[in-house]
Amino acid sequence: MTDHYEQEAEVEQLRKWLRENWFPIVSGLALGLAAIFGWQGWMQHRDMHAGDASHVFMDLDQAASLGKYDEVKAMADRLVKDFSDTPYAAAGALRLAQMAVENGKLDEAAARLHWVVDFEQHPGVSARVAALVHLRGQANDPALLPLARLRLAQVLWQQNQPAEALQQLEGDAGSYASLYAELRGDIKLSQGDRAAARGAYQEALQSLAPNAVGRDGLERKLADLADVATVRS
Repeated sequence: MTDHYEQEAEVEQLRKWLRENWFPIVSGLALGLAAIFGWQGWMQHRDMHAGDASHVFMDLDQAASLGKYDEVKAMADRLVKDFSDTPYAAAGALRLAQMAVENGKLDEAAARLHWVVDFEQHPGVSARVAALVHLRGQANDPALLPLARLRLAQVLWQQNQPAEALQQLEGDAGSYASLYAELRGDIKLSQGDRAAARGAYQEALQSLAPNAVGRDGLERKLADLADVATVRS
């Protein structure tokens, strides 16, 4: 009998506790479920957002292969406007810059490449882009910024801005170390600094594998400068 009364007392205490605490319990549960479903909805939205950007870029790339410059420009503008938080915006800008160079529009190319460089160097951008690309099952491309800086340096040099071009070639070259060094050599040579040019070409050659494409051209450039002492640039 005592056990029976004790059990009833425990049940009554439990009921009292539930009466006094049902609201925070239910509220906490509701908030927890909302957070779970909200997070899933947000992830789904981001995935769809990246998918939309991917489709725009594929259309852009197809238009570029057909030489439709105006269409490429319009889609690149849309990527920048609506999808700048995805890697497709920068990739579209690079593709447009390439077409602009081919069409002699160096100012347009420089503007697009400057946008990519400034965007990729902005604090926090890399983390956001990497997280978004991860949702698409892809790997973030660490070579995007070095490639953009290399192309920008090439354009700036064509625009007769060698100092600005050399500035873009400073810092981490990523997988483009040989091309960075070779371009520095070309610019130094155009400025009449043959010793610095030879040093840059030697650096470029050292960065290449024995059977890499481009070794023959670098070796010829070095042979043409065999009469000068090396100065590391």
